[in-house]
Amino acid sequence: MAMQLGGEDEFKTTIAEYLESLPPQFCKRVFSSPAACLAIFRLLSTIGKQLIMSMLYLDSPLKLQDVLQWARPEHQRLVRSKIHQLRKLQLLTEEKGSVLLNTIFQEQLRNALTGGGDFSSFGVPDSGARDAHITATRLSRYAGERWEAMLRFMVGRSANEAALPALSDTVQRILQSSGLMDRGPDGLRITNSGFQFLLQDSAAQVWTVLLQYLRLAEEKNMDVVEVLNLLFQLVSLQLGRAYTTAQLTANQQRMLSELREFGLVYQDDPSGQRFYPTHLVTTLASSGHARSSDNGGTGPGQSELTKSSEHGYIILETNCRIYAYTSSPLQIAILGLFVRLVSRFSNLVTGAITRDSVRQALTHGITADQIIIFLTVNAHPQMQNRTPVLPVTVTDQIRLWEQERNRLHPTGAYFYKDFEQRQGFERVFRYAQDIGVILWANTEKRQMVVTRQGHAKIAELVKGQRASSAQTPSAS
Repeated sequence: MAMQLGGEDEFKTTIAEYLESLPPQFCKRVFSSPAACLAIFRLLSTIGKQLIMSMLYLDSPLKLQDVLQWARPEHQRLVRSKIHQLRKLQLLTEEKGSVLLNTIFQEQLRNALTGGGDFSSFGVPDSGARDAHITATRLSRYAGERWEAMLRFMVGRSANEAALPALSDTVQRILQSSGLMDRGPDGLRITNSGFQFLLQDSAAQVWTVLLQYLRLAEEKNMDVVEVLNLLFQLVSLQLGRAYTTAQLTANQQRMLSELREFGLVYQDDPSGQRFYPTHLVTTLASSGHARSSDNGGTGPGQSELTKSSEHGYIILETNCRIYAYTSSPLQIAILGLFVRLVSRFSNLVTGAITRDSVRQALTHGITADQIIIFLTVNAHPQMQNRTPVLPVTVTDQIRLWEQERNRLHPTGAYFYKDFEQRQGFERVFRYAQDIGVILWANTEKRQMVVTRQGHAKIAELVKGQRASSAQTPSAS
C-alpha cells in the first residue's frame, strides 16, 4: 500500500522530518525491522540516545519530572526539547505526566542490540564465491566516479570539454524535482539550491538525494515502508561484503537498481542476484561520518570537491585574477560558473572574475555570498592565514555587481485611478498617507499605487464612499 505523504512544497530536509510526517500505521511497520530501529537510533543526538538507552529495558512508564531530574536544572529545558523531538518521531509516548518508549521500537531495538528477532533485516550475505577483485578500494573508486559524474552533470561542461556521460532519467528527474536543477532554453541547468548543494559534504548530499528519492517513490506508488526499510538496511551493511537480493521485494530490487545510478551500491552480477554497498551509504549513520584510510584515498562521506577543499587550492588577487592549483574536472567546471577561465595546465588553471562572468552566475540563481563562501572555503593555505581571507576589494566588487542586477524588485501592489471627484480622491489619499501604504501617487491625475497589505483597508473606505455617493473609483 502506498500513500501520498506530502505536497510539492513540503519537501523534508532531514530524515527526521520525513519520519515525523509518517502516519502511525506506517511507523509501526518501519519499527518492526531491527535494522531500521538501530539506524534510527544511530541518527539521534547524543542526549536522545541517552534517553532511549535509559528507558530501553524499563517496561513501566517513568514520571516526566523524574526524567528531567537526570539533568542539571540549567539543562532541563534542553532535555524537555529532546523528549519532544522523540515524541514527534513516535519513538516515545507521553501520557498523564509519564513517558514510555514505543513498545514496538523498544522490542526491535533490543533485538538489534542482542542479536534476536528477524536478523535478515540487516541483509543476507551472499553465499556464492567472492570476487577477489571487488575490494573496498575499488568500491570507493566506483562510488566516487558515479557521484562525481552526477555533480559534473549539474555544473555542466565547458566549451573545450568532452561530452559528459548521460545520466539516467531517474537521476535527472530527482535533480529537477528537488530544485537542484531547472529546465532552461538549453536544457537542465544548476540553480541556487544546486550550487549550495555542491558546497555540502558528500554525506549531506547523499541524504538530500535519498530524501528526494522517497518523495519520488510516493509519486510512483511504491510502498514507502519497503523503501525506508531497504534504506535503513543499506546504512547497516558492511563495506566490501556481498549481499543477496533474494529476500528483497520487487519494489526494493527496483530501488536497488536505481540507487546503483548514484554509486550507492555496486552490482557485478548481470542477473542482479547480489550487490555491494559502497561507503556513500554505509557511513550515513556513522557519528561524524568517520573517514577510513582503507578505501582508496577519498574517505567515506568525502567527495573530490570536499577533499581538496581541506587543503585549499585557490589564490585570488586584488585585481580579480584567480589561480587554481587543481586538475579536477569537477572543480574546474565549478569555477567556470563564475570565473572567465583563461588558461589550463596539468595542475593549474588561471582566470579572472569579471562583471560578465558574475552576471552569468547570477542568472543561474547563484548569489554573491555563495561565490564568496566558495572562494573562502577553498582558499589556498597561504590565503587562509590572512584576515580577511579574500581581498576586500574583490568581495565588495562581486556584491556591487549583484546589486546592479537587483536594482529592481517586483512587489505586488494596487493601482487606483478614475476618481470622478477630487474630494473623494483626497479623502482616500489622506487615509493612505496616514497608514503609510502609498508607493506612488499623482494628485493631478487622481492616481495612486498602494501596497498589497494596504489595499484591504482602502477597499473598506472606498466601499463606504460608494454607499454614500455614486462615485466609484476602480482598482486594477
